[in-house]
Amino acid sequence: MTTGKKLCAFLIFTCLFLPLLAQAKQSDTLKKQILIDQKKAVVMKNMEFTKEEGKFFWPVFEKFQEKLFQVDERAAKLMIAYASTYKNLTDDQAEIIVGEYFDIRKSRLKILDKYALKLADGLPAKKVLRYLQIENKIEASARHEVAKAIPLAK
Repeated sequence: MTTGKKLCAFLIFTCLFLPLLAQAKQSDTLKKQILIDQKKAVVMKNMEFTKEEGKFFWPVFEKFQEKLFQVDERAAKLMIAYASTYKNLTDDQAEIIVGEYFDIRKSRLKILDKYALKLADGLPAKKVLRYLQIENKIEASARHEVAKAIPLAK
């Protein structure tokens, strides 16, 4: 795949899955809800909640997804900024991008840690672990798809 096609695929992926391009708020809300609903379906398929566990889990899940979505928006904005500069990237720009990348990763990890502790308040440890594994697999899959499309810095 040529660099131009990779960049195009990356931008299409970003536009389809992360609402950050100053679109109408209603459209952004719809896209976000579709993503959360898709993730929810995967979680429901793979978790075996009792009625009580489900009542506890889903409100925490919704709050957790909102926080993760905010971090994902930051990541998408960073990717778009990179896509617009990667051919003529300066060392200063690269340094800013690297710093923001690590800040985003730390923010995501902090959110995961916080919500794992919240989930442990109402779920057995094995179910918390299973959910975190599901969350990790979903993220890894999405990161893989994005990584395939992002061109290397010039």
